[in-house]
Amino acid sequence: MPEDEADHERPAKRLGRTLAVGLLLAFVGSGSAFFWRYFGGPVTGPAVSTPDVTSQLTSAVQGLQQSQQAIAADVKQTLDSLTAQQAAIKRMSDEIAQLAAKLDVLNTRARDAEAAAPPVHKPPPKKPVSKPVGHEPASPAPVPAAEEKQ
Repeated sequence: MPEDEADHERPAKRLGRTLAVGLLLAFVGSGSAFFWRYFGGPVTGPAVSTPDVTSQLTSAVQGLQQSQQAIAADVKQTLDSLTAQQAAIKRMSDEIAQLAAKLDVLNTRARDAEAAAPPVHKPPPKKPVSKPVGHEPASPAPVPAAEEKQ
C-alpha cells in the first residue's frame, strides 16, 4: 500500500507545480504587456536634430568649464588668504613668545630688587582725631562740708 499512496501523491504534486508555473507565466506576460502598452510606446526618431544636440552639449560643456575655472580661481584665492593668515598668526605667536620672555626677565629683576632692598618700616596709619561730643554739664559739684565751716 505505501507504493500506491506514493504514486497517488506524485501526480498531485506535478499538477500543483504546473499550475503555479502557468500562473506565474500569465502574470509576467500580462505585466509585460501592460508596461509595454502604457510606458513603452512606439520607438520614434529623435525629436531634435543632431546639430541642435551637439550645439547644446557644446554650450553646456563650455558653461561647465567656465564654472570650473571660476571655482579654481576662488579656491586659489582662498588658499592664498589662508597662507597669509597662517603667516600672520606665526608672526604674532613669535612676538607673544618674545614679550612673554621679556616679562619673565622683568619679573625676575623685580623680585631680585625687592629681595636686595632693605625693608622699609612704615609708620602705622594715624587714627583721625575725633572731636569731643558736647554733653550738657552735670549739676555743679558739691562743695565739701569742711570748706563751708571756714
